[in-house]
Amino acid sequence: MGVGAGEISQLRFKIRELAQQTWVRVSAFAVLGILTAMIAFLVKDFIPDDLPAQIGADAIESILQILASSMLAVTTFSLSILTGAYASAGTTATPRAVRLLVADPVSQTVLATFIGAFLFSLVSIILLKTEIYGNSGRLVLFGVTLLVVLVVVVSLLRWIDKLGRLGRVGDTIGRVTAAAIEALEERLKAPWLGANPLRGAPPPEAEALCPKEVGFLQHCDMARLSELADEAQILIYLRATPGDFLSPATPVLSAHPMPQDAEKADKLRDRLLACMTIRDTRDFQQDPRFGLQVLSEIAQRALSPGINDPGTAILASGHMLKVMQTWQGDMPPVIEYPRLFVPSLTVDEMLEESFLPVARDGAANFQVQRSLQQILLALGEISPQLYGKSMADLSKKMLIYSQDAVALESHRSELASISARIMSVSQKVA
Repeated sequence: MGVGAGEISQLRFKIRELAQQTWVRVSAFAVLGILTAMIAFLVKDFIPDDLPAQIGADAIESILQILASSMLAVTTFSLSILTGAYASAGTTATPRAVRLLVADPVSQTVLATFIGAFLFSLVSIILLKTEIYGNSGRLVLFGVTLLVVLVVVVSLLRWIDKLGRLGRVGDTIGRVTAAAIEALEERLKAPWLGANPLRGAPPPEAEALCPKEVGFLQHCDMARLSELADEAQILIYLRATPGDFLSPATPVLSAHPMPQDAEKADKLRDRLLACMTIRDTRDFQQDPRFGLQVLSEIAQRALSPGINDPGTAILASGHMLKVMQTWQGDMPPVIEYPRLFVPSLTVDEMLEESFLPVARDGAANFQVQRSLQQILLALGEISPQLYGKSMADLSKKMLIYSQDAVALESHRSELASISARIMSVSQKVA
């Protein structure tokens, strides 16, 4: 039996999660030390006896000892830096952004290189003491050790370059923006995740399926759902998309018609629900709304009385514009799974979830309110057909916040003037 597209999709998701774990890279370096010992033992008979002495392979033990002691110190130092950076990002930005720092490939690779080089040195020293290598084997170990030293030097240079930015609020905003843009671009390639658009509610005769877990829908295996739909000859209507909060009382999908046999129906329900990955937190990959929400949280935190940093709020709002301008027009459905139906990702929902909380928390700050109104105007000028009505409705709501809180009449008039321009753009479209 061949591997189905759904199994490949689920496997790809699992591999992506696994690749973000530091221990994977660390284990690779530890395995390198053992493999080096095996290779050295296997090829020792092919190396001339006098060659190790000519190259000076006897110095390998002292080099390994220096490498082991220095890597242990550097690893400890690096862990303290990373811990401080994570704490700083969680305090100055938002805890939701910390996972992007944890998954940063440069930091993970550098840390794994240091720990892995330490383990490699330790394993190699132990094997040297057992005299398993011999003179010829020492030459092989000498060559591999020089390669490891080169990798460590390159990693140190990358780490030094990284230290000046890691954990800073600007760096965190940039990471969140990049993740949000990537998620939105992927979603726009298949606006309904490869399924048909779901207009309205599912048919009343379709059976609603609720998950057994409580949490956020993090990943939906559309390919596997399509395979099951074809196999059972049913239609599947997703009632939740990645990022939605679910509970045993929340339908995640509806299916019709379900098998008449009770045992077959129960088995099919379990297989359909197994296609949904539900976790305690949201994920950026299939959920473009999450990136915008995190940027909004950074702006809201900056506007709190304890921080009082409107400049960061304006910066985060500008990056929300950078994310949204990726979406510049209506996208036709890309139907790969004809038996599946998925709700639409709406501009109204994305704009209101991201910009309105910032307008609420920065109601009395004229600079923040002006920036938000100008962002809405920019979106309308970028794509009036897509953003016209949404930006007009949101501009009215934000204006209500500012008119009741902004102190100077001239400032209130300026905000009203920008809002009027937004209404004008919207009316032209209508």
